[in-house]
Amino acid sequence: MADGDVDVIVVDDHPVVLEGLRRGLGQQPGLNIVAACNDPSTVLRNVARHKPDVVLTDLKMPDRDQGLQLVRSIMEGHPNTRCVVLTYSEDPDDLFEANQAGAAAYVLKDSSLEEIAGSVKVVAAGGRPPLKPELEAMLWSRLRETAAQGRPFNLSDREWNVLRLISQGYTNQEICQQLYLSGRTVRRAATEIFRKLDVRNRAEAASFATQKGWFLN
Repeated sequence: MADGDVDVIVVDDHPVVLEGLRRGLGQQPGLNIVAACNDPSTVLRNVARHKPDVVLTDLKMPDRDQGLQLVRSIMEGHPNTRCVVLTYSEDPDDLFEANQAGAAAYVLKDSSLEEIAGSVKVVAAGGRPPLKPELEAMLWSRLRETAAQGRPFNLSDREWNVLRLISQGYTNQEICQQLYLSGRTVRRAATEIFRKLDVRNRAEAASFATQKGWFLN
């Protein structure tokens, strides 16, 4: 392994696909495959052992709930490891739920190995690779649908999603990447959140949301 290589764990419940990813990505410059898992139950042990930069995981193993829960568990227990979802699904519900779970990228399996490797490297560097335009439009549509009506304290859709990520410990820069917003827009949303909740800072906003149980699911 060369200095600066991105340490990656690949996850897929289909052994043939998993081996293809392990071998193919292992030949891409700048990537070091530290483990390959075909059972989600073994992933967290390997994450704790290897402390990878990125986990590249299938979404449906055999159903999407397992993939989503795996992403949530990694984000909660290993915040320095980022997750990339690799899937055939272009279902807007799958895309939205992966985003909500904390995945840093959503990559389609019909992408080339070079494209997949590129997305992994962007994520490892703290970035967020662009979605296909139609997928980005789907995501924005779903994000708009999640709020507006009935949000507590008159929080807007954008403010609700920013607060969710603040509560999960994301920095402003990471929130920009997650929600495709500018730094100025995120700062403005945070200021409005603090005003509406009558709190002074991010820590108090996160504590307030936790006490209310808003983002426990």
